[in-house]
Amino acid sequence: MANVKCEEDYHTHFDPKTFLEQYYKNFKGDENEDGSVSPFIKALHEFWSSFKAPTDTEKTNVRYLEFGGGPSIMNLVFACPKVDHIVFSEYTEANREAVKSWIAGDAEAHDWMPLIEIAVLELEQGRGIVDERSESETSADKEKLDCVLNRADELKRKIKSIVPCDVNKAPIVQLDTDDVAKPFDVVSTGLCLESCVSSEVHYKNAVAELCKLLKPNGCLFMNGVLGDTFYYVGEEKFSVFPLTEKLVKEAMNEAGMEIEKFVTISDIPLHYLEACGCKALFYTYGRKSVEK
Repeated sequence: MANVKCEEDYHTHFDPKTFLEQYYKNFKGDENEDGSVSPFIKALHEFWSSFKAPTDTEKTNVRYLEFGGGPSIMNLVFACPKVDHIVFSEYTEANREAVKSWIAGDAEAHDWMPLIEIAVLELEQGRGIVDERSESETSADKEKLDCVLNRADELKRKIKSIVPCDVNKAPIVQLDTDDVAKPFDVVSTGLCLESCVSSEVHYKNAVAELCKLLKPNGCLFMNGVLGDTFYYVGEEKFSVFPLTEKLVKEAMNEAGMEIEKFVTISDIPLHYLEACGCKALFYTYGRKSVEK
């Protein structure tokens, strides 16, 4: 039986390549009978499609912080058209290096092009992805590929900083420069806090610290798992603090967030069921009260 790993073990036992192959390989898993995208992809598209920056934000300076992104840029793909300045924060150096590797165009970096195709062509533009079965590239295929490549290049330009973060330190994000440390229009975190907090109080404190990084009327987006106590990355088993809908909502409300939407998803993708003990998925977002 695998020894359950905790937060400090992420530095030595969490393998980014294994994690990405396990959770971010098929964005339309075979388990979806209708061939639809995963529920978190739908949630991200929904949030960013309707996102409007606070009215006091300069049009060309919408600032976005990703907290505890792991080795994944999934959230960033959907944020890219709506933001101008991205700060990506992550606990382990290996995961930060995985994102840097993708930005640098390294051959060994994870292939995010299938996700970008889905985001840009299917969800944003409402048309099909590039047909790989075509024997010859058509002008339509070339135009589609150009759209996807342009999104990838745009995202790489907009990621301005990749910095460490840790829920057990103050501040929880290492914002080194005056520019990086300015308040954000959006803070997003997904499948992160439940993996690194140890109690309800710890979770609420972490959410409150994230909200402190927001401008008044700024947005917080969170997604994760409910009722989970573990998940696997390959053969390694990591502990998870079991969240409830009640706890997540209390944490947001106590931090000064006005919840705009909270969705519980009971139809869990197969690769989640096989690798963790979650009872449901969730996503939620809201705005920071101007009084806060």
